[in-house]
Amino acid sequence: MCRLLIQLLEPTLHTIGSLVEVGNNYSVAGRPITHNMNDMHNDLVDSEDDCRNKYVARYLFHLLAKKGHLSAFGFLEDNWSAQSQSLELSCSMPCGTDSFRLWCDDLRPHNILLDHHDNIVAALDWEFAYSAPTQFSLDPPWWLLLQLPELWPSGIDDWSQVYEARLRTWLHAMEDEEWGEGINFPANLSTYLRESWLSGRFWLDYATRKSWAFDTIFRK
Repeated sequence: MCRLLIQLLEPTLHTIGSLVEVGNNYSVAGRPITHNMNDMHNDLVDSEDDCRNKYVARYLFHLLAKKGHLSAFGFLEDNWSAQSQSLELSCSMPCGTDSFRLWCDDLRPHNILLDHHDNIVAALDWEFAYSAPTQFSLDPPWWLLLQLPELWPSGIDDWSQVYEARLRTWLHAMEDEEWGEGINFPANLSTYLRESWLSGRFWLDYATRKSWAFDTIFRK
C-alpha cells in the first residue's frame, strides 16, 4: 500500500475535476464526483442551538479559507495557527500551480485485490476518483484502523490514541519503501505524513472531505 500511494503522487494535474477519456488519452474535463456529494445526510441539525453552532463553525471555516490560511496550515509557511508556534515544521506547502494529484475517496484495503502471495495486483472501485488538492495526498490514510473515526465505538479521542500507535508502524513501512523512490517534494512523503498528524492537518483535510464528520472534528 505504501508503494501504491507513492505511485499515485507521481502524475501532476493542472486543476480539480474528474478524468474524462478523450480518444486514447485522459484529461481533467469533468466536475469531481466525490463520496461526500454522493452520500448527503438528511439529519443536518437537531435543534436551534445545534443549527446556530454549526452555522458559526462553518462561517469560521469559510473565513479561514477565504484568507488563504487553510492551504498553509500544518506546513512550514504556517505562521498563524497555535500549532505553528509550538511545533518545528519542516515541510513546505504544495505550490499553487499544477499542484493537484489523483485522489480516490474510497481507496482502502477493502478495495485492494491480492494474489496468492499477498501481493497487490489491483486497486478497485475508482468511481470516486478525481484530481484533488495535493494536501489530501500528504496526510496519513484514515483506514489504518479500517473504521472511520466518527464511527469508532469508543469515540474519536480513543480512535486517535489507537491510530497513533498504528501510524508509527505505517511510517516505518513508508520510510522503507521510500528508498529508491522519489516524489517531487523537498521532503520525503513519510515526513509529510508525520507532520500532518502532529500539526492536526490530518483532521483539517478530513473535515474538508467529509462534511458529515465536520462537527465532530471541529470540536476535536
